[in-house]
Amino acid sequence: MEIFVITRLYSGFENSLSKLIWKPEGVPAIYKLIEKLDKNSNLNLFLMAKDSGKTYTSNWKTKTDQKLKIAGLKNKVNILAGINFFKGTLPKKIAMVARDLRHLLKILYLIKKKKPKLIYCDSSNVVIAYFVSKFFPKIPIVLRVLGVCSFLRSLPTSKRIVHKIYKKAFKAKFAAVIGTQDGSGVEYWFEKVLDKKIERFTILNGVDAGSIKNNLKNKYTMLRKSSINEKIILFVGRLEEYKGINTFLNAVLKLLIVNTKPCKVLIVGDGSLFNEVKNKIDQSKFKKNFILLKNIPHKNILQLHLLSDIYVSTNRDGNLSNANLEAISSNDCMVIPFPNIKEKIDIKTSSLLKDSVIYYENESIDDLESKLQFLLLNPKHITKMKKQIKKIKTRFLKTWDQRIKEELEILKNCETNNK
Repeated sequence: MEIFVITRLYSGFENSLSKLIWKPEGVPAIYKLIEKLDKNSNLNLFLMAKDSGKTYTSNWKTKTDQKLKIAGLKNKVNILAGINFFKGTLPKKIAMVARDLRHLLKILYLIKKKKPKLIYCDSSNVVIAYFVSKFFPKIPIVLRVLGVCSFLRSLPTSKRIVHKIYKKAFKAKFAAVIGTQDGSGVEYWFEKVLDKKIERFTILNGVDAGSIKNNLKNKYTMLRKSSINEKIILFVGRLEEYKGINTFLNAVLKLLIVNTKPCKVLIVGDGSLFNEVKNKIDQSKFKKNFILLKNIPHKNILQLHLLSDIYVSTNRDGNLSNANLEAISSNDCMVIPFPNIKEKIDIKTSSLLKDSVIYYENESIDDLESKLQFLLLNPKHITKMKKQIKKIKTRFLKTWDQRIKEELEILKNCETNNK
Protein backbone atom coordinates (compact mmCIF):
# COMPACT_ATOMS: atom_id res chain seq x y z
CA MET A 1 0.00 0.00 0.00
CA GLU A 2 1.22 3.48 -0.91
CA ILE A 3 1.00 5.59 2.24
CA PHE A 4 2.07 9.14 3.08
CA VAL A 5 3.16 9.85 6.66
CA ILE A 6 3.52 13.58 7.37
CA THR A 7 4.88 14.60 10.77
CA ARG A 8 6.95 17.24 12.46
CA LEU A 9 10.71 16.65 12.38
CA TYR A 10 10.85 15.73 16.07
CA SER A 11 13.98 16.82 17.91
CA GLY A 12 14.45 13.22 19.07
CA PHE A 13 14.95 12.20 15.43
CA GLU A 14 17.51 14.85 14.48
CA ASN A 15 20.64 13.23 15.92
CA SER A 16 19.75 9.90 14.31
CA LEU A 17 19.07 11.43 10.90
CA SER A 18 22.26 13.51 10.90
CA LYS A 19 24.23 10.26 11.37
CA LEU A 20 22.14 8.44 8.71
CA ILE A 21 21.39 5.66 11.21
CA TRP A 22 17.88 5.02 12.54
CA LYS A 23 18.26 5.32 16.31
CA PRO A 24 15.52 7.74 17.41
CA GLU A 25 15.70 9.18 20.92
CA GLY A 26 12.04 9.91 21.51
CA VAL A 27 8.42 9.83 20.33
CA PRO A 28 8.08 6.01 20.21
CA ALA A 29 4.40 6.28 19.22
CA ILE A 30 5.58 7.75 15.92
CA TYR A 31 8.88 6.00 15.31
CA LYS A 32 7.58 2.52 16.08
CA LEU A 33 4.67 3.03 13.68
CA ILE A 34 7.11 4.31 11.05
CA GLU A 35 9.19 1.15 11.45
CA LYS A 36 6.17 -1.12 10.90
CA LEU A 37 4.90 0.85 7.90
CA ASP A 38 8.40 1.00 6.43
CA LYS A 39 8.64 -2.78 6.59
CA ASN A 40 5.18 -3.62 5.27
CA SER A 41 4.22 -0.88 2.81
CA ASN A 42 5.50 1.62 0.29
CA LEU A 43 6.11 4.38 2.83
CA ASN A 44 6.55 8.00 1.81
CA LEU A 45 7.78 9.62 5.03
CA PHE A 46 7.85 13.42 5.22
CA LEU A 47 9.44 15.08 8.25
CA MET A 48 8.67 18.80 8.36
CA ALA A 49 11.24 21.04 10.06
CA LYS A 50 9.29 23.42 12.32
CA ASP A 51 12.23 25.42 13.76
CA SER A 52 12.70 26.56 17.36
CA GLY A 53 10.00 28.30 19.37
CA LYS A 54 9.07 29.04 23.00
CA THR A 55 8.49 25.38 23.86
CA TYR A 56 10.32 23.62 21.07
CA THR A 57 14.01 23.40 20.18
CA SER A 58 15.30 22.30 16.78
CA ASN A 59 18.92 21.91 15.75
CA TRP A 60 18.09 21.08 12.12
CA LYS A 61 19.67 23.94 10.18
CA THR A 62 19.81 22.47 6.65
CA LYS A 63 18.78 25.03 4.03
CA THR A 64 17.48 22.58 1.44
CA ASP A 65 15.04 19.69 1.40
CA GLN A 66 16.71 16.31 1.88
CA LYS A 67 15.91 12.79 0.67
CA LEU A 68 18.05 10.49 2.79
CA LYS A 69 18.82 6.80 2.84
CA ILE A 70 18.85 5.88 6.51
CA ALA A 71 20.41 2.65 7.75
CA GLY A 72 17.66 0.65 9.43
CA LEU A 73 14.84 1.85 7.15
CA LYS A 74 13.88 0.38 3.78
CA ASN A 75 12.35 3.53 2.29
CA LYS A 76 14.10 6.87 1.97
CA VAL A 77 13.21 9.71 4.34
CA ASN A 78 12.11 13.12 3.04
CA ILE A 79 12.99 16.10 5.24
CA LEU A 80 11.50 19.45 4.30
CA ALA A 81 13.66 22.38 5.40
CA GLY A 82 12.36 25.03 7.78
CA ILE A 83 12.86 28.78 7.66
CA ASN A 84 16.54 28.34 6.79
CA PHE A 85 15.31 27.54 3.26
CA PHE A 86 14.83 31.30 2.84
CA LYS A 87 18.45 32.00 3.90
CA GLY A 88 17.61 34.84 6.28
CA THR A 89 15.95 37.00 3.62
CA LEU A 90 12.64 37.22 5.51
CA PRO A 91 11.69 38.25 9.07
CA LYS A 92 11.14 35.12 11.20
CA LYS A 93 7.35 35.34 11.51
CA ILE A 94 6.91 35.90 7.78
CA ALA A 95 9.44 33.13 7.09
CA MET A 96 7.40 30.73 9.25
CA VAL A 97 4.25 31.46 7.24
CA ALA A 98 6.21 31.07 3.98
CA ARG A 99 7.67 27.80 5.30
CA ASP A 100 4.24 26.32 6.00
CA LEU A 101 2.90 27.47 2.63
CA ARG A 102 5.89 25.93 0.85
CA HIS A 103 5.43 22.67 2.76
CA LEU A 104 1.74 22.61 1.79
CA LEU A 105 2.36 23.21 -1.91
CA LYS A 106 5.05 20.54 -2.06
CA ILE A 107 2.86 17.97 -0.31
CA LEU A 108 -0.10 18.75 -2.60
CA TYR A 109 2.15 18.30 -5.65
CA LEU A 110 3.52 14.96 -4.40
CA ILE A 111 0.07 13.63 -3.50
CA LYS A 112 -1.16 14.42 -7.01
CA LYS A 113 1.92 12.73 -8.46
CA LYS A 114 2.00 9.57 -6.30
CA LYS A 115 -1.69 9.10 -5.47
CA PRO A 116 -1.33 7.47 -2.02
CA LYS A 117 -4.07 5.18 -0.72
CA LEU A 118 -3.88 6.68 2.78
CA ILE A 119 -2.43 9.80 4.43
CA TYR A 120 -1.37 9.83 8.09
CA CYS A 121 -0.67 13.28 9.50
CA ASP A 122 0.26 14.52 12.97
CA SER A 123 -1.52 17.47 14.55
CA SER A 124 1.37 19.89 14.03
CA ASN A 125 0.51 19.60 10.32
CA VAL A 126 -3.28 19.73 10.74
CA VAL A 127 -3.56 22.81 8.49
CA ILE A 128 -1.86 20.86 5.70
CA ALA A 129 -4.22 17.94 6.39
CA TYR A 130 -7.20 20.30 6.13
CA PHE A 131 -6.22 21.57 2.68
CA VAL A 132 -5.34 18.06 1.50
CA SER A 133 -8.86 16.97 2.50
CA LYS A 134 -10.27 19.75 0.30
CA PHE A 135 -8.09 19.07 -2.75
CA PHE A 136 -8.20 15.25 -2.47
CA PRO A 137 -11.49 14.39 -0.71
CA LYS A 138 -11.39 10.75 -1.86
CA ILE A 139 -8.09 9.94 -0.09
CA PRO A 140 -8.65 8.95 3.57
CA ILE A 141 -6.70 11.07 6.04
CA VAL A 142 -5.95 9.89 9.57
CA LEU A 143 -5.00 12.68 11.98
CA ARG A 144 -2.75 11.84 14.91
CA VAL A 145 -2.90 13.91 18.12
CA LEU A 146 -0.08 13.16 20.56
CA GLY A 147 -1.87 14.57 23.58
CA VAL A 148 -3.14 18.09 24.29
CA CYS A 149 -0.45 20.73 24.82
CA SER A 150 -1.19 24.27 26.05
CA PHE A 151 -1.45 25.56 22.46
CA LEU A 152 -4.11 23.00 21.52
CA ARG A 153 -5.91 23.45 24.84
CA SER A 154 -6.44 27.14 24.07
CA LEU A 155 -8.08 26.56 20.65
CA PRO A 156 -11.74 26.24 21.70
CA THR A 157 -11.92 29.68 23.36
CA SER A 158 -9.07 31.76 21.89
CA LYS A 159 -9.79 34.65 19.53
CA ARG A 160 -6.26 34.80 18.09
CA ILE A 161 -6.14 34.38 14.31
CA VAL A 162 -3.64 31.51 14.41
CA HIS A 163 -5.84 29.64 16.89
CA LYS A 164 -8.93 30.21 14.73
CA ILE A 165 -7.09 28.77 11.72
CA TYR A 166 -6.13 25.64 13.65
CA LYS A 167 -9.63 25.32 15.10
CA LYS A 168 -11.08 25.41 11.59
CA ALA A 169 -8.54 22.83 10.40
CA PHE A 170 -9.54 20.35 13.13
CA LYS A 171 -13.10 20.39 11.74
CA ALA A 172 -11.94 18.74 8.49
CA LYS A 173 -13.60 15.53 7.27
CA PHE A 174 -10.93 13.11 8.45
CA ALA A 175 -11.36 9.35 8.06
CA ALA A 176 -10.39 9.06 11.74
CA VAL A 177 -8.59 10.94 14.50
CA ILE A 178 -6.32 9.02 16.88
CA GLY A 179 -5.37 10.59 20.20
CA THR A 180 -2.79 9.46 22.71
CA GLN A 181 -4.25 8.75 26.14
CA ASP A 182 -1.47 10.57 27.99
CA GLY A 183 -3.63 11.99 30.77
CA SER A 184 -3.99 15.36 29.03
CA GLY A 185 -7.75 14.94 28.63
CA VAL A 186 -7.61 14.42 24.88
CA GLU A 187 -10.96 12.57 24.92
CA TYR A 188 -12.69 15.66 26.40
CA TRP A 189 -10.83 18.00 24.03
CA PHE A 190 -12.00 16.01 21.00
CA GLU A 191 -15.58 16.81 21.94
CA LYS A 192 -14.80 20.53 21.67
CA VAL A 193 -12.82 20.68 18.43
CA LEU A 194 -13.68 17.77 16.11
CA ASP A 195 -16.63 17.43 13.78
CA LYS A 196 -19.21 15.39 15.69
CA LYS A 197 -19.41 12.79 12.89
CA ILE A 198 -15.66 12.03 12.83
CA GLU A 199 -14.63 8.68 14.26
CA ARG A 200 -12.09 9.12 17.03
CA PHE A 201 -9.92 6.75 19.07
CA THR A 202 -8.07 7.36 22.32
CA ILE A 203 -5.31 4.84 22.96
CA LEU A 204 -2.73 4.41 25.69
CA ASN A 205 0.86 4.06 24.54
CA GLY A 206 2.81 0.84 25.04
CA VAL A 207 5.96 -0.19 26.86
CA ASP A 208 8.95 -2.21 25.72
CA ALA A 209 8.96 -5.71 27.12
CA GLY A 210 12.70 -5.36 27.68
CA SER A 211 12.12 -2.66 30.29
CA ILE A 212 10.95 -5.35 32.69
CA LYS A 213 14.11 -7.42 32.39
CA ASN A 214 16.93 -6.77 34.81
CA ASN A 215 19.55 -6.48 32.12
CA LEU A 216 21.58 -3.33 32.84
CA LYS A 217 24.42 -1.98 30.74
CA ASN A 218 27.78 -1.68 32.50
CA LYS A 219 27.96 2.11 32.19
CA TYR A 220 24.64 2.42 34.04
CA THR A 221 25.39 -0.13 36.75
CA MET A 222 28.36 2.07 37.66
CA LEU A 223 25.89 4.84 38.56
CA ARG A 224 24.26 2.48 41.02
CA LYS A 225 27.57 1.25 42.45
CA SER A 226 28.82 4.80 42.96
CA SER A 227 25.60 5.59 44.85
CA ILE A 228 25.42 2.36 46.84
CA ASN A 229 24.34 4.09 50.07
CA GLU A 230 22.22 6.77 48.41
CA LYS A 231 18.69 6.76 47.10
CA ILE A 232 18.42 7.84 43.46
CA ILE A 233 15.63 10.25 42.45
CA LEU A 234 14.92 10.13 38.70
CA PHE A 235 13.42 12.76 36.37
CA VAL A 236 12.92 11.93 32.68
CA GLY A 237 11.49 14.37 30.15
CA ARG A 238 11.91 17.44 28.00
CA LEU A 239 13.54 20.26 29.94
CA GLU A 240 10.74 22.71 29.23
CA GLU A 241 8.57 24.85 31.50
CA TYR A 242 5.39 22.89 30.74
CA LYS A 243 7.12 19.69 31.88
CA GLY A 244 7.65 21.30 35.28
CA ILE A 245 11.44 20.96 35.34
CA ASN A 246 11.83 24.14 37.42
CA THR A 247 9.33 22.87 40.00
CA PHE A 248 11.28 19.62 40.23
CA LEU A 249 14.70 21.28 40.43
CA ASN A 250 13.65 23.82 43.07
CA ALA A 251 12.02 21.06 45.15
CA VAL A 252 15.08 18.79 45.13
CA LEU A 253 17.45 21.69 45.87
CA LYS A 254 15.29 22.54 48.88
CA LEU A 255 15.27 18.84 49.81
CA LEU A 256 19.06 18.65 49.71
CA ILE A 257 19.32 21.58 52.14
CA VAL A 258 17.14 19.97 54.82
CA ASN A 259 17.59 16.28 54.04
CA THR A 260 19.54 14.10 56.45
CA LYS A 261 19.50 11.05 54.18
CA PRO A 262 21.98 10.88 51.27
CA CYS A 263 20.51 10.93 47.77
CA LYS A 264 21.46 11.42 44.13
CA VAL A 265 19.32 13.24 41.56
CA LEU A 266 19.38 11.89 38.00
CA ILE A 267 17.91 14.20 35.32
CA VAL A 268 17.54 12.73 31.83
CA GLY A 269 16.44 14.97 28.98
CA ASP A 270 17.15 17.89 26.68
CA GLY A 271 15.26 21.04 25.79
CA SER A 272 15.30 24.82 25.73
CA LEU A 273 15.97 24.99 29.50
CA PHE A 274 18.91 22.57 29.50
CA ASN A 275 21.60 25.24 29.97
CA GLU A 276 19.51 27.07 32.58
CA VAL A 277 19.09 23.84 34.55
CA LYS A 278 22.80 23.00 34.26
CA ASN A 279 23.86 26.48 35.39
CA LYS A 280 21.52 26.38 38.37
CA ILE A 281 22.96 23.02 39.44
CA ASP A 282 26.55 24.20 38.92
CA GLN A 283 25.96 27.31 41.01
CA SER A 284 24.37 25.38 43.88
CA LYS A 285 26.20 23.72 46.76
CA PHE A 286 25.00 20.32 45.58
CA LYS A 287 26.58 19.83 42.16
CA LYS A 288 27.99 16.46 43.27
CA ASN A 289 24.47 15.22 44.03
CA PHE A 290 23.30 15.64 40.42
CA ILE A 291 23.82 13.62 37.26
CA LEU A 292 22.56 15.37 34.12
CA LEU A 293 22.22 13.29 30.93
CA LYS A 294 20.89 14.23 27.49
CA ASN A 295 20.61 12.61 24.04
CA ILE A 296 20.10 9.17 25.56
CA PRO A 297 18.66 6.50 23.19
CA HIS A 298 15.15 5.55 24.20
CA LYS A 299 16.03 1.91 24.89
CA ASN A 300 18.78 2.99 27.33
CA ILE A 301 16.45 5.27 29.29
CA LEU A 302 14.39 2.20 30.14
CA GLN A 303 17.39 0.79 31.98
CA LEU A 304 17.78 3.91 34.13
CA HIS A 305 14.40 3.27 35.73
CA LEU A 306 15.73 0.00 37.15
CA LEU A 307 18.60 1.85 38.84
CA SER A 308 16.42 4.42 40.56
CA ASP A 309 14.48 4.39 43.82
CA ILE A 310 12.02 7.25 43.29
CA TYR A 311 10.63 8.59 40.01
CA VAL A 312 9.17 12.10 39.85
CA SER A 313 6.92 13.57 37.16
CA THR A 314 6.00 17.26 37.25
CA ASN A 315 4.23 17.28 33.88
CA ARG A 316 1.44 19.86 33.84
CA ASP A 317 -0.25 18.48 30.72
CA GLY A 318 -0.79 14.85 31.73
CA ASN A 319 0.99 11.98 33.45
CA LEU A 320 0.44 8.93 31.26
CA SER A 321 3.36 9.98 29.07
CA ASN A 322 5.85 7.52 27.59
CA ALA A 323 8.34 8.21 30.36
CA ASN A 324 5.69 7.63 33.02
CA LEU A 325 4.43 4.42 31.42
CA GLU A 326 8.00 3.15 31.43
CA ALA A 327 8.23 4.07 35.11
CA ILE A 328 5.04 2.09 35.74
CA SER A 329 6.39 -0.84 33.74
CA SER A 330 9.60 -0.77 35.80
CA ASN A 331 7.62 -0.79 39.08
CA ASP A 332 8.96 2.62 40.10
CA CYS A 333 7.89 4.36 43.28
CA MET A 334 6.22 7.31 41.53
CA VAL A 335 5.47 10.86 42.66
CA ILE A 336 3.05 12.74 40.36
CA PRO A 337 0.69 15.75 40.58
CA PHE A 338 -2.91 15.48 41.74
CA PRO A 339 -5.46 15.60 38.86
CA ASN A 340 -6.40 19.04 37.53
CA ILE A 341 -10.18 18.63 37.56
CA LYS A 342 -10.91 22.03 35.97
CA GLU A 343 -8.78 21.32 32.88
CA LYS A 344 -9.71 17.59 32.78
CA ILE A 345 -6.02 16.68 33.16
CA ASP A 346 -5.07 13.32 34.72
CA ILE A 347 -8.65 12.19 35.30
CA LYS A 348 -7.80 8.97 33.48
CA THR A 349 -4.38 8.80 35.18
CA SER A 350 -5.84 8.70 38.68
CA SER A 351 -8.57 6.25 37.63
CA LEU A 352 -5.90 3.80 36.42
CA LEU A 353 -3.22 4.29 39.09
CA LYS A 354 -5.48 4.91 42.10
CA ASP A 355 -3.36 4.71 45.32
CA SER A 356 -0.33 3.03 43.72
CA VAL A 357 1.48 6.38 43.41
CA ILE A 358 2.25 9.35 45.68
CA TYR A 359 0.38 12.55 44.72
CA TYR A 360 1.50 16.13 45.39
CA GLU A 361 -0.16 19.51 44.85
CA ASN A 362 0.46 20.61 41.26
CA GLU A 363 3.34 23.14 40.96
CA SER A 364 3.84 23.19 44.74
CA ILE A 365 7.58 23.10 45.46
CA ASP A 366 6.94 22.73 49.19
CA ASP A 367 4.54 19.81 48.85
CA LEU A 368 6.78 17.97 46.39
CA GLU A 369 9.79 18.44 48.67
CA SER A 370 7.73 17.20 51.62
CA LYS A 371 6.65 14.02 49.79
CA LEU A 372 10.24 13.28 48.73
CA GLN A 373 11.49 13.88 52.27
CA PHE A 374 8.88 11.44 53.58
CA LEU A 375 10.01 8.72 51.17
CA LEU A 376 13.70 9.17 51.97
CA LEU A 377 12.96 8.93 55.69
CA ASN A 378 10.70 5.91 55.16
CA PRO A 379 12.41 3.57 52.67
CA LYS A 380 9.92 0.80 53.47
CA HIS A 381 7.22 2.97 51.92
CA ILE A 382 9.23 3.07 48.68
CA THR A 383 9.15 -0.72 48.64
CA LYS A 384 5.42 -0.70 49.40
CA MET A 385 4.66 1.63 46.48
CA LYS A 386 6.75 -0.49 44.11
CA LYS A 387 4.71 -3.55 45.06
CA GLN A 388 1.41 -1.71 44.60
CA ILE A 389 2.24 -0.44 41.13
CA LYS A 390 3.54 -3.86 40.09
CA LYS A 391 0.13 -5.27 40.89
CA ILE A 392 -2.08 -2.58 39.35
CA LYS A 393 -0.18 -2.18 36.05
CA THR A 394 -1.32 -5.60 34.81
CA ARG A 395 -4.83 -4.17 34.37
CA PHE A 396 -3.94 -1.72 31.60
CA LEU A 397 -0.34 -1.87 30.30
CA LYS A 398 0.29 -3.21 26.79
CA THR A 399 3.50 -3.94 24.92
CA TRP A 400 4.42 -1.67 22.03
CA ASP A 401 3.80 -4.55 19.62
CA GLN A 402 0.21 -4.82 20.86
CA ARG A 403 -0.22 -1.07 20.81
CA ILE A 404 1.11 -0.54 17.25
CA LYS A 405 -0.95 -3.48 16.00
CA GLU A 406 -4.03 -1.69 17.34
CA GLU A 407 -3.18 1.49 15.44
CA LEU A 408 -2.35 -0.39 12.22
CA GLU A 409 -5.78 -2.01 12.39
CA ILE A 410 -7.38 1.45 12.52
CA LEU A 411 -5.38 2.53 9.45
CA LYS A 412 -6.28 -0.66 7.60
CA ASN A 413 -9.98 -0.14 8.30
CA CYS A 414 -9.82 3.47 7.09
CA GLU A 415 -8.19 2.39 3.83
CA THR A 416 -10.59 -0.55 3.36
CA ASN A 417 -13.72 1.51 4.10
CA ASN A 418 -12.68 4.02 1.45
CA LYS A 419 -12.76 1.47 -1.39
